[in-house]
Amino acid sequence: MKEDKVVVDVEYHSTHSVEPAVSEPSVAARLFYAQRSLEKQYEEVRSDSSIGWWHDWVHSTLYIKALKPKTNSYQTWKNEKLAIRSSHWLPCAGLLTSEIMGATLIPNSYSLVGYVPGNLILVVCFFLTLMAGGICWWLFLLFDSPEYPIKSFSEIAKILGGETWAQIVIFLQVIAMLLTGANIAISSLESMVILQDARYCWTGLLIALCAALGVVSSLKTFSNVGKFCLVVSAINYVNLFVQLGYFGEPNWANAKNLLGLDKDTIMTYVVAPQSLVNKIVAVSNISYVFAGSVVFPEIISEMKRPWDFWKSMIAAQSAIVCIYLIYGNYVYSQQGQFSNSPSVFGLSNMTALKGLSVITFIVGVFQAVFYGHVNTKIIYKNYLPRIFHDLDIRSKKGQLLWYVSTAIVWAIIYIVATGVPNVASISAFTSALTMIPLTYVIPFWFYIWAAFMKTNAELIEDYNEATMEATGYQRPLVAFVKNGFRKHGLITVFYVCLTLASLSFACLGLYGSVEYMKAIFATTPATSFSCTSPI
Repeated sequence: MKEDKVVVDVEYHSTHSVEPAVSEPSVAARLFYAQRSLEKQYEEVRSDSSIGWWHDWVHSTLYIKALKPKTNSYQTWKNEKLAIRSSHWLPCAGLLTSEIMGATLIPNSYSLVGYVPGNLILVVCFFLTLMAGGICWWLFLLFDSPEYPIKSFSEIAKILGGETWAQIVIFLQVIAMLLTGANIAISSLESMVILQDARYCWTGLLIALCAALGVVSSLKTFSNVGKFCLVVSAINYVNLFVQLGYFGEPNWANAKNLLGLDKDTIMTYVVAPQSLVNKIVAVSNISYVFAGSVVFPEIISEMKRPWDFWKSMIAAQSAIVCIYLIYGNYVYSQQGQFSNSPSVFGLSNMTALKGLSVITFIVGVFQAVFYGHVNTKIIYKNYLPRIFHDLDIRSKKGQLLWYVSTAIVWAIIYIVATGVPNVASISAFTSALTMIPLTYVIPFWFYIWAAFMKTNAELIEDYNEATMEATGYQRPLVAFVKNGFRKHGLITVFYVCLTLASLSFACLGLYGSVEYMKAIFATTPATSFSCTSPI
Protein backbone atom coordinates (compact mmCIF):
# COMPACT_ATOMS: atom_id res chain seq x y z
CA MET A 1 0.00 0.00 0.00
CA LYS A 2 1.45 3.32 -1.07
CA GLU A 3 2.14 5.72 1.79
CA ASP A 4 1.31 9.40 1.47
CA LYS A 5 3.40 12.10 3.07
CA VAL A 6 1.83 14.08 5.85
CA VAL A 7 1.15 17.71 5.03
CA VAL A 8 2.81 19.63 7.82
CA ASP A 9 3.66 23.08 9.01
CA VAL A 10 7.10 22.68 10.57
CA GLU A 11 7.98 24.60 13.71
CA TYR A 12 11.61 24.42 14.78
CA HIS A 13 13.10 24.67 18.25
CA SER A 14 16.34 25.79 16.60
CA THR A 15 17.59 27.15 13.30
CA HIS A 16 18.44 23.69 11.96
CA SER A 17 16.74 22.79 8.70
CA VAL A 18 15.05 19.42 8.91
CA GLU A 19 12.76 17.73 6.42
CA PRO A 20 9.20 17.00 7.62
CA ALA A 21 8.66 13.40 8.69
CA VAL A 22 6.78 10.84 6.65
CA SER A 23 3.42 9.47 7.78
CA GLU A 24 4.78 6.13 9.03
CA PRO A 25 7.61 6.83 11.50
CA SER A 26 9.69 4.29 13.34
CA VAL A 27 8.34 3.11 16.67
CA ALA A 28 11.10 5.01 18.46
CA ALA A 29 10.19 8.29 16.71
CA ARG A 30 6.52 7.82 17.46
CA LEU A 31 7.31 7.11 21.12
CA PHE A 32 9.62 10.14 21.29
CA TYR A 33 6.92 12.57 20.20
CA ALA A 34 4.28 10.81 22.31
CA GLN A 35 6.55 11.31 25.34
CA ARG A 36 6.61 15.05 24.71
CA SER A 37 2.81 15.17 24.59
CA LEU A 38 2.64 12.98 27.69
CA GLU A 39 4.94 15.25 29.69
CA LYS A 40 2.90 18.32 28.79
CA GLN A 41 -0.35 16.72 29.91
CA TYR A 42 1.24 15.35 33.08
CA GLU A 43 2.44 18.79 34.12
CA GLU A 44 -1.06 20.19 33.59
CA VAL A 45 -2.95 17.56 35.59
CA ARG A 46 -0.32 17.21 38.32
CA SER A 47 -0.28 20.91 39.18
CA ASP A 48 -4.05 21.03 39.74
CA SER A 49 -5.12 17.78 41.34
CA SER A 50 -5.88 16.33 44.75
CA ILE A 51 -5.04 12.82 43.56
CA GLY A 52 -1.44 13.37 42.59
CA TRP A 53 -0.55 9.81 43.54
CA TRP A 54 -2.79 8.53 40.73
CA HIS A 55 -1.24 10.79 38.10
CA ASP A 56 2.25 9.90 39.34
CA TRP A 57 1.53 6.20 38.94
CA VAL A 58 0.06 6.58 35.45
CA HIS A 59 3.04 8.69 34.42
CA SER A 60 5.49 6.11 35.79
CA THR A 61 3.93 3.36 33.66
CA LEU A 62 4.34 5.44 30.49
CA TYR A 63 7.58 7.38 31.00
CA ILE A 64 10.64 6.36 28.94
CA LYS A 65 13.80 7.99 30.29
CA ALA A 66 15.91 6.99 27.28
CA LEU A 67 13.75 9.24 25.06
CA LYS A 68 14.21 12.39 27.11
CA PRO A 69 15.35 15.14 24.68
CA LYS A 70 19.00 16.13 25.02
CA THR A 71 18.54 19.54 23.38
CA ASN A 72 15.77 21.72 21.99
CA SER A 73 16.79 21.05 18.40
CA TYR A 74 14.06 18.54 17.57
CA GLN A 75 11.38 19.65 15.14
CA THR A 76 7.66 19.84 15.80
CA TRP A 77 4.84 20.44 13.38
CA LYS A 78 1.10 20.59 13.07
CA ASN A 79 -0.41 17.56 11.38
CA GLU A 80 -3.32 18.68 9.24
CA LYS A 81 -4.90 15.25 9.50
CA LEU A 82 -5.40 15.83 13.22
CA ALA A 83 -8.98 16.76 14.02
CA ILE A 84 -9.59 19.69 16.32
CA ARG A 85 -9.54 18.29 19.82
CA SER A 86 -11.98 20.25 21.93
CA SER A 87 -14.12 17.72 23.84
CA HIS A 88 -14.19 17.80 27.64
CA TRP A 89 -14.21 14.59 29.67
CA LEU A 90 -17.81 15.04 30.89
CA PRO A 91 -19.50 15.14 27.43
CA CYS A 92 -17.32 12.18 26.47
CA ALA A 93 -18.72 10.28 29.47
CA GLY A 94 -22.21 10.94 28.12
CA LEU A 95 -21.14 9.80 24.67
CA LEU A 96 -19.82 6.55 26.12
CA THR A 97 -23.21 5.75 27.64
CA SER A 98 -24.72 5.91 24.16
CA GLU A 99 -22.18 3.40 22.87
CA ILE A 100 -23.42 0.67 25.22
CA MET A 101 -27.21 0.59 25.37
CA GLY A 102 -28.16 -3.01 26.08
CA ALA A 103 -30.31 -2.88 29.21
CA THR A 104 -33.29 -4.47 27.44
CA LEU A 105 -31.32 -7.71 27.01
CA ILE A 106 -30.39 -8.06 30.70
CA PRO A 107 -33.71 -9.36 32.17
CA ASN A 108 -33.87 -12.19 29.64
CA SER A 109 -30.29 -13.13 30.50
CA TYR A 110 -31.21 -13.21 34.22
CA SER A 111 -34.10 -15.54 33.39
CA LEU A 112 -31.61 -18.02 31.89
CA VAL A 113 -29.09 -18.03 34.76
CA GLY A 114 -30.83 -16.60 37.86
CA TYR A 115 -30.10 -13.75 40.27
CA VAL A 116 -26.68 -14.73 41.60
CA PRO A 117 -24.95 -15.79 38.36
CA GLY A 118 -26.57 -12.87 36.48
CA ASN A 119 -25.36 -10.24 38.93
CA LEU A 120 -21.92 -11.80 39.29
CA ILE A 121 -21.39 -12.01 35.52
CA LEU A 122 -22.58 -8.43 35.10
CA VAL A 123 -20.12 -7.14 37.71
CA VAL A 124 -17.27 -9.26 36.31
CA CYS A 125 -17.92 -7.93 32.78
CA PHE A 126 -17.98 -4.41 34.23
CA PHE A 127 -14.50 -4.79 35.73
CA LEU A 128 -13.13 -6.57 32.65
CA THR A 129 -14.46 -3.77 30.46
CA LEU A 130 -12.83 -1.19 32.73
CA MET A 131 -9.55 -3.10 32.38
CA ALA A 132 -9.85 -3.31 28.60
CA GLY A 133 -10.87 0.36 28.37
CA GLY A 134 -8.00 1.37 30.62
CA ILE A 135 -5.60 -0.50 28.37
CA CYS A 136 -6.99 1.25 25.27
CA TRP A 137 -6.46 4.59 27.06
CA TRP A 138 -2.92 3.61 28.11
CA LEU A 139 -2.05 2.52 24.55
CA PHE A 140 -3.42 5.81 23.21
CA LEU A 141 -1.26 7.87 25.58
CA LEU A 142 1.80 5.74 24.81
CA PHE A 143 1.66 6.37 21.05
CA ASP A 144 -0.36 9.56 20.46
CA SER A 145 1.16 12.97 19.76
CA PRO A 146 0.22 16.10 17.78
CA GLU A 147 2.80 15.06 15.20
CA TYR A 148 1.57 11.47 14.87
CA PRO A 149 -2.02 11.43 16.16
CA ILE A 150 -3.98 8.25 16.88
CA LYS A 151 -7.46 8.29 15.38
CA SER A 152 -8.76 4.74 15.80
CA PHE A 153 -8.22 1.35 17.40
CA SER A 154 -7.06 -0.03 14.06
CA GLU A 155 -4.19 2.51 14.00
CA ILE A 156 -2.96 1.17 17.34
CA ALA A 157 -3.26 -2.34 15.89
CA LYS A 158 -1.13 -1.28 12.92
CA ILE A 159 1.63 0.12 15.15
CA LEU A 160 1.76 -3.07 17.20
CA GLY A 161 1.15 -5.76 14.59
CA GLY A 162 1.40 -4.16 11.18
CA GLU A 163 -1.19 -4.03 8.43
CA THR A 164 -2.38 -7.61 9.08
CA TRP A 165 -3.56 -6.88 12.62
CA ALA A 166 -5.07 -3.56 11.52
CA GLN A 167 -7.17 -5.39 8.94
CA ILE A 168 -8.20 -8.05 11.48
CA VAL A 169 -9.48 -5.35 13.82
CA ILE A 170 -11.25 -3.51 11.00
CA PHE A 171 -12.87 -6.72 9.75
CA LEU A 172 -14.13 -7.66 13.23
CA GLN A 173 -15.48 -4.14 13.74
CA VAL A 174 -17.32 -4.29 10.40
CA ILE A 175 -18.87 -7.68 11.18
CA ALA A 176 -19.80 -6.53 14.69
CA MET A 177 -21.58 -3.44 13.38
CA LEU A 178 -23.35 -5.35 10.60
CA LEU A 179 -24.72 -7.88 13.10
CA THR A 180 -25.56 -5.12 15.59
CA GLY A 181 -27.37 -3.25 12.82
CA ALA A 182 -29.39 -6.40 12.07
CA ASN A 183 -30.17 -6.79 15.77
CA ILE A 184 -31.41 -3.21 16.00
CA ALA A 185 -33.45 -3.57 12.80
CA ILE A 186 -35.24 -6.62 14.23
CA SER A 187 -36.10 -5.00 17.55
CA SER A 188 -37.14 -1.74 15.83
CA LEU A 189 -39.45 -3.49 13.40
CA GLU A 190 -40.94 -5.62 16.19
CA SER A 191 -41.69 -2.38 18.05
CA MET A 192 -43.53 -1.07 15.00
CA VAL A 193 -45.34 -4.32 14.17
CA ILE A 194 -46.78 -4.57 17.67
CA LEU A 195 -48.69 -1.32 17.06
CA GLN A 196 -50.72 -2.97 14.29
CA ASP A 197 -53.89 -4.96 14.86
CA ALA A 198 -53.29 -6.81 11.60
CA ARG A 199 -49.97 -8.45 10.76
CA TYR A 200 -48.40 -7.49 7.45
CA CYS A 201 -45.63 -9.40 5.67
CA TRP A 202 -42.59 -9.36 8.00
CA THR A 203 -39.87 -9.65 5.37
CA GLY A 204 -41.61 -7.02 3.21
CA LEU A 205 -41.70 -4.56 6.10
CA LEU A 206 -38.07 -5.34 6.85
CA ILE A 207 -37.09 -4.54 3.24
CA ALA A 208 -38.91 -1.21 3.48
CA LEU A 209 -37.32 -0.37 6.85
CA CYS A 210 -33.78 -1.24 5.72
CA ALA A 211 -34.27 0.72 2.49
CA ALA A 212 -35.45 3.79 4.41
CA LEU A 213 -32.63 3.55 6.94
CA GLY A 214 -30.14 3.05 4.12
CA VAL A 215 -31.29 6.25 2.39
CA VAL A 216 -30.88 8.28 5.58
CA SER A 217 -27.51 6.72 6.51
CA SER A 218 -26.18 7.38 2.99
CA LEU A 219 -25.66 11.04 3.94
CA LYS A 220 -21.90 11.53 3.73
CA THR A 221 -21.60 13.60 6.89
CA PHE A 222 -23.30 13.83 10.27
CA SER A 223 -22.88 17.07 12.21
CA ASN A 224 -22.71 17.10 15.98
CA VAL A 225 -22.56 13.32 16.24
CA GLY A 226 -21.74 13.55 19.94
CA LYS A 227 -24.88 15.61 20.68
CA PHE A 228 -26.90 13.25 18.48
CA CYS A 229 -25.74 10.24 20.52
CA LEU A 230 -26.36 12.02 23.82
CA VAL A 231 -29.97 12.79 22.86
CA VAL A 232 -30.59 9.19 21.80
CA SER A 233 -29.00 7.94 25.01
CA ALA A 234 -31.13 10.25 27.17
CA ILE A 235 -34.34 9.19 25.41
CA ASN A 236 -33.39 5.55 25.81
CA TYR A 237 -32.76 5.75 29.55
CA VAL A 238 -35.96 7.72 30.20
CA ASN A 239 -37.73 4.97 28.27
CA LEU A 240 -36.16 2.29 30.48
CA PHE A 241 -37.21 3.88 33.77
CA VAL A 242 -40.75 4.60 32.53
CA GLN A 243 -41.04 0.91 31.65
CA LEU A 244 -40.35 -0.07 35.26
CA GLY A 245 -43.70 1.40 36.29
CA TYR A 246 -45.65 -0.94 34.01
CA PHE A 247 -44.05 -4.36 34.49
CA GLY A 248 -46.38 -6.86 36.10
CA GLU A 249 -48.17 -9.80 34.55
CA PRO A 250 -46.22 -10.92 31.46
CA ASN A 251 -47.51 -10.53 27.94
CA TRP A 252 -48.38 -14.18 27.37
CA ALA A 253 -48.73 -13.89 23.58
CA ASN A 254 -45.26 -12.39 23.18
CA ALA A 255 -43.82 -14.93 25.62
CA LYS A 256 -45.11 -17.66 23.35
CA ASN A 257 -44.12 -16.00 20.08
CA LEU A 258 -40.64 -14.82 21.10
CA LEU A 259 -39.59 -17.28 23.81
CA GLY A 260 -41.68 -20.34 22.98
CA LEU A 261 -43.12 -20.42 26.55
CA ASP A 262 -46.74 -21.24 27.42
CA LYS A 263 -48.62 -19.44 30.22
CA ASP A 264 -47.52 -20.75 33.60
CA THR A 265 -46.64 -19.70 37.15
CA ILE A 266 -44.00 -16.97 37.27
CA MET A 267 -40.81 -18.32 38.86
CA THR A 268 -37.57 -16.57 39.82
CA TYR A 269 -34.43 -18.42 40.85
CA VAL A 270 -31.24 -17.75 42.72
CA VAL A 271 -29.65 -20.12 40.19
CA ALA A 272 -31.96 -20.92 37.26
CA PRO A 273 -32.37 -24.61 36.27
CA GLN A 274 -31.62 -24.02 32.60
CA SER A 275 -29.73 -25.97 29.94
CA LEU A 276 -26.05 -25.30 29.23
CA VAL A 277 -26.96 -23.72 25.88
CA ASN A 278 -29.31 -21.21 27.52
CA LYS A 279 -26.72 -20.31 30.14
CA ILE A 280 -24.06 -19.76 27.46
CA VAL A 281 -26.46 -17.49 25.54
CA ALA A 282 -27.18 -15.50 28.73
CA VAL A 283 -23.49 -14.94 29.49
CA SER A 284 -22.81 -14.03 25.84
CA ASN A 285 -25.58 -11.42 25.91
CA ILE A 286 -24.33 -9.90 29.16
CA SER A 287 -20.81 -9.63 27.75
CA TYR A 288 -22.31 -8.16 24.56
CA VAL A 289 -23.99 -5.24 26.34
CA PHE A 290 -20.62 -4.16 27.80
CA ALA A 291 -18.52 -4.64 24.68
CA GLY A 292 -17.84 -1.07 23.63
CA SER A 293 -14.28 -0.39 24.74
CA VAL A 294 -12.83 -0.91 21.25
CA VAL A 295 -14.28 2.44 20.15
CA PHE A 296 -12.65 4.28 23.06
CA PRO A 297 -9.63 5.44 20.99
CA GLU A 298 -12.02 7.07 18.50
CA ILE A 299 -13.60 9.01 21.37
CA ILE A 300 -10.28 9.86 23.05
CA SER A 301 -8.99 11.27 19.76
CA GLU A 302 -11.56 14.08 20.02
CA MET A 303 -10.58 15.10 23.57
CA LYS A 304 -8.78 18.32 24.33
CA ARG A 305 -6.70 16.49 26.95
CA PRO A 306 -6.66 12.71 26.38
CA TRP A 307 -5.16 12.14 29.84
CA ASP A 308 -8.59 12.93 31.36
CA PHE A 309 -10.32 10.03 29.62
CA TRP A 310 -10.13 7.84 32.72
CA LYS A 311 -12.75 10.10 34.31
CA SER A 312 -15.08 9.66 31.33
CA MET A 313 -14.63 5.91 31.36
CA ILE A 314 -15.21 5.36 35.08
CA ALA A 315 -18.20 7.71 35.21
CA ALA A 316 -19.87 6.15 32.15
CA GLN A 317 -19.22 2.52 33.05
CA SER A 318 -20.36 3.05 36.64
CA ALA A 319 -23.62 4.64 35.48
CA ILE A 320 -24.16 1.84 32.98
CA VAL A 321 -23.61 -1.02 35.44
CA CYS A 322 -25.92 0.62 38.02
CA ILE A 323 -28.71 0.99 35.45
CA TYR A 324 -28.22 -2.58 34.25
CA LEU A 325 -28.36 -3.96 37.81
CA ILE A 326 -31.48 -2.00 38.75
CA TYR A 327 -33.34 -2.67 35.51
CA GLY A 328 -32.33 -6.32 35.18
CA ASN A 329 -33.15 -7.33 38.75
CA TYR A 330 -36.45 -5.46 38.87
CA VAL A 331 -37.83 -6.78 35.56
CA TYR A 332 -36.73 -10.34 36.36
CA SER A 333 -38.39 -10.12 39.80
CA GLN A 334 -41.66 -9.18 38.09
CA GLN A 335 -41.64 -11.51 35.09
CA GLY A 336 -39.32 -14.38 35.98
CA GLN A 337 -38.75 -16.88 33.20
CA PHE A 338 -41.03 -14.85 30.92
CA SER A 339 -38.64 -11.87 30.83
CA ASN A 340 -38.54 -11.06 27.15
CA SER A 341 -35.86 -9.79 24.80
CA PRO A 342 -36.21 -6.86 24.24
CA SER A 343 -37.87 -6.62 27.64
CA VAL A 344 -40.48 -4.02 26.56
CA PHE A 345 -42.38 -6.82 24.83
CA GLY A 346 -43.14 -8.33 28.22
CA LEU A 347 -45.60 -5.51 29.05
CA SER A 348 -49.22 -6.68 29.22
CA ASN A 349 -50.67 -3.16 29.46
CA MET A 350 -51.36 -2.58 25.76
CA THR A 351 -51.45 1.21 26.02
CA ALA A 352 -48.06 1.28 27.73
CA LEU A 353 -46.72 -1.40 25.38
CA LYS A 354 -47.68 0.55 22.28
CA GLY A 355 -46.52 3.91 23.63
CA LEU A 356 -43.15 2.65 24.84
CA SER A 357 -42.73 0.59 21.66
CA VAL A 358 -42.95 3.83 19.67
CA ILE A 359 -40.07 5.27 21.73
CA THR A 360 -38.13 2.00 21.35
CA PHE A 361 -38.68 2.20 17.59
CA ILE A 362 -37.48 5.81 17.40
CA VAL A 363 -34.36 5.04 19.46
CA GLY A 364 -33.71 1.96 17.34
CA VAL A 365 -34.00 3.95 14.10
CA PHE A 366 -31.45 6.51 15.33
CA GLN A 367 -29.09 3.76 16.45
CA ALA A 368 -29.43 1.84 13.20
CA VAL A 369 -28.74 4.93 11.09
CA PHE A 370 -25.66 5.70 13.17
CA TYR A 371 -24.24 2.15 12.95
CA GLY A 372 -25.04 1.88 9.26
CA HIS A 373 -23.33 5.19 8.50
CA VAL A 374 -20.20 4.31 10.51
CA ASN A 375 -20.05 0.87 8.90
CA THR A 376 -20.20 2.36 5.41
CA LYS A 377 -17.41 4.78 6.30
CA ILE A 378 -15.17 1.96 7.52
CA ILE A 379 -15.74 -0.11 4.39
CA TYR A 380 -15.36 2.88 2.08
CA LYS A 381 -12.16 4.11 3.73
CA ASN A 382 -10.38 0.79 4.22
CA TYR A 383 -11.42 -1.48 1.37
CA LEU A 384 -12.47 0.51 -1.70
CA PRO A 385 -9.10 2.32 -2.15
CA ARG A 386 -7.53 -1.12 -2.59
CA ILE A 387 -9.77 -1.68 -5.61
CA PHE A 388 -10.21 1.83 -6.98
CA HIS A 389 -7.05 3.94 -7.00
CA ASP A 390 -7.12 7.71 -6.39
CA LEU A 391 -10.61 7.42 -4.91
CA ASP A 392 -12.12 10.82 -4.08
CA ILE A 393 -15.56 10.93 -2.48
CA ARG A 394 -16.11 14.37 -4.02
CA SER A 395 -15.91 12.94 -7.56
CA LYS A 396 -18.88 11.36 -9.36
CA LYS A 397 -17.22 7.94 -9.14
CA GLY A 398 -16.53 8.45 -5.45
CA GLN A 399 -20.12 9.46 -4.72
CA LEU A 400 -21.49 6.55 -6.72
CA LEU A 401 -19.28 4.08 -4.86
CA TRP A 402 -20.38 5.60 -1.54
CA TYR A 403 -24.03 4.92 -2.38
CA VAL A 404 -23.17 1.42 -3.62
CA SER A 405 -21.33 0.74 -0.35
CA THR A 406 -24.35 1.92 1.63
CA ALA A 407 -26.64 -0.34 -0.40
CA ILE A 408 -24.38 -3.35 0.19
CA VAL A 409 -24.22 -2.67 3.94
CA TRP A 410 -27.99 -2.51 4.28
CA ALA A 411 -28.55 -5.50 2.01
CA ILE A 412 -26.35 -7.56 4.33
CA ILE A 413 -28.18 -6.20 7.39
CA TYR A 414 -31.50 -7.19 5.79
CA ILE A 415 -30.30 -10.71 4.94
CA VAL A 416 -29.08 -11.32 8.51
CA ALA A 417 -32.20 -9.80 10.11
CA THR A 418 -34.71 -11.71 8.01
CA GLY A 419 -32.62 -14.89 8.14
CA VAL A 420 -32.61 -15.04 11.96
CA PRO A 421 -35.46 -12.81 13.25
CA ASN A 422 -34.63 -13.13 16.95
CA VAL A 423 -32.83 -10.49 19.04
CA ALA A 424 -31.38 -12.75 21.76
CA SER A 425 -29.81 -15.22 19.35
CA ILE A 426 -28.33 -12.55 17.07
CA SER A 427 -26.82 -10.63 19.99
CA ALA A 428 -25.34 -13.81 21.47
CA PHE A 429 -23.81 -14.76 18.10
CA THR A 430 -22.46 -11.22 17.61
CA SER A 431 -20.91 -11.28 21.07
CA ALA A 432 -19.18 -14.62 20.57
CA LEU A 433 -17.92 -13.94 17.06
CA THR A 434 -16.73 -10.34 17.41
CA MET A 435 -17.35 -8.55 20.71
CA ILE A 436 -15.60 -11.00 23.02
CA PRO A 437 -12.42 -11.07 20.87
CA LEU A 438 -12.48 -7.29 20.40
CA THR A 439 -13.12 -6.44 24.06
CA TYR A 440 -11.77 -9.28 26.18
CA VAL A 441 -8.91 -10.64 24.03
CA ILE A 442 -7.25 -8.20 21.62
CA PRO A 443 -6.73 -5.24 24.04
CA PHE A 444 -4.89 -7.51 26.50
CA TRP A 445 -2.70 -8.98 23.73
CA PHE A 446 -1.91 -5.47 22.56
CA TYR A 447 -0.98 -4.38 26.06
CA ILE A 448 1.54 -7.24 26.40
CA TRP A 449 3.26 -6.35 23.14
CA ALA A 450 3.18 -2.59 23.81
CA ALA A 451 4.65 -3.14 27.29
CA PHE A 452 7.45 -5.17 25.68
CA MET A 453 8.00 -2.32 23.18
CA LYS A 454 8.22 0.22 26.00
CA THR A 455 10.66 -1.95 27.97
CA ASN A 456 12.95 -2.32 24.97
CA ALA A 457 12.67 1.41 24.25
CA GLU A 458 14.00 2.04 27.76
CA LEU A 459 17.20 0.29 26.58
CA ILE A 460 17.77 2.68 23.67
CA GLU A 461 21.40 3.81 23.70
CA ASP A 462 20.89 7.01 21.74
CA TYR A 463 18.02 8.77 19.99
CA ASN A 464 19.03 11.21 17.25
CA GLU A 465 16.47 14.00 17.39
CA ALA A 466 17.47 15.40 14.01
CA THR A 467 17.23 12.18 11.98
CA MET A 468 14.65 10.55 14.29
CA GLU A 469 16.68 7.33 14.41
CA ALA A 470 17.36 5.23 17.51
CA THR A 471 20.48 3.24 18.31
CA GLY A 472 20.04 0.07 20.29
CA TYR A 473 16.28 -0.41 19.89
CA GLN A 474 16.29 -3.05 17.17
CA ARG A 475 17.19 -6.49 18.53
CA PRO A 476 16.40 -10.15 17.76
CA LEU A 477 12.86 -11.30 18.59
CA VAL A 478 14.05 -13.67 21.32
CA ALA A 479 15.94 -10.89 23.09
CA PHE A 480 13.01 -8.50 22.59
CA VAL A 481 10.55 -10.92 24.22
CA LYS A 482 13.02 -11.89 26.97
CA ASN A 483 13.53 -8.25 27.95
CA GLY A 484 9.81 -7.61 28.05
CA PHE A 485 8.89 -10.77 29.91
CA ARG A 486 11.59 -10.20 32.51
CA LYS A 487 9.85 -6.98 33.59
CA HIS A 488 6.22 -7.90 32.88
CA GLY A 489 6.18 -11.63 33.52
CA LEU A 490 3.32 -11.86 36.03
CA ILE A 491 0.95 -9.54 34.20
CA THR A 492 1.79 -11.30 30.91
CA VAL A 493 0.88 -14.70 32.35
CA PHE A 494 -2.35 -13.27 33.82
CA TYR A 495 -3.42 -11.66 30.55
CA VAL A 496 -2.53 -14.74 28.50
CA CYS A 497 -4.69 -16.90 30.78
CA LEU A 498 -7.51 -14.33 30.64
CA THR A 499 -7.47 -14.13 26.85
CA LEU A 500 -7.32 -17.91 26.44
CA ALA A 501 -10.32 -18.24 28.75
CA SER A 502 -12.15 -15.54 26.78
CA LEU A 503 -11.38 -17.25 23.47
CA SER A 504 -12.59 -20.56 24.87
CA PHE A 505 -15.83 -18.98 25.94
CA ALA A 506 -16.18 -17.28 22.54
CA CYS A 507 -16.09 -20.73 20.93
CA LEU A 508 -18.68 -21.97 23.43
CA GLY A 509 -20.74 -18.88 22.68
CA LEU A 510 -20.77 -19.62 18.96
CA TYR A 511 -21.96 -23.15 19.68
CA GLY A 512 -24.56 -21.98 22.19
CA SER A 513 -25.97 -19.22 19.98
CA VAL A 514 -26.36 -21.58 17.00
CA GLU A 515 -28.11 -24.18 19.17
CA TYR A 516 -30.32 -21.45 20.62
CA MET A 517 -31.27 -20.36 17.09
CA LYS A 518 -32.34 -23.94 16.34
CA ALA A 519 -34.47 -24.03 19.49
CA ILE A 520 -36.08 -20.66 18.66
CA PHE A 521 -37.03 -21.82 15.17
CA ALA A 522 -38.46 -25.05 16.63
CA THR A 523 -40.64 -23.44 19.33
CA THR A 524 -41.70 -20.02 17.92
CA PRO A 525 -43.25 -18.65 14.69
CA ALA A 526 -39.81 -17.29 13.68
CA THR A 527 -39.02 -18.35 10.10
CA SER A 528 -36.22 -17.33 7.76
CA PHE A 529 -37.20 -15.08 4.83
CA SER A 530 -40.90 -15.40 5.68
CA CYS A 531 -43.94 -13.15 5.87
CA THR A 532 -44.74 -14.65 9.28
CA SER A 533 -44.11 -12.11 12.01
CA PRO A 534 -41.98 -13.29 14.97
CA ILE A 535 -44.19 -11.28 17.32
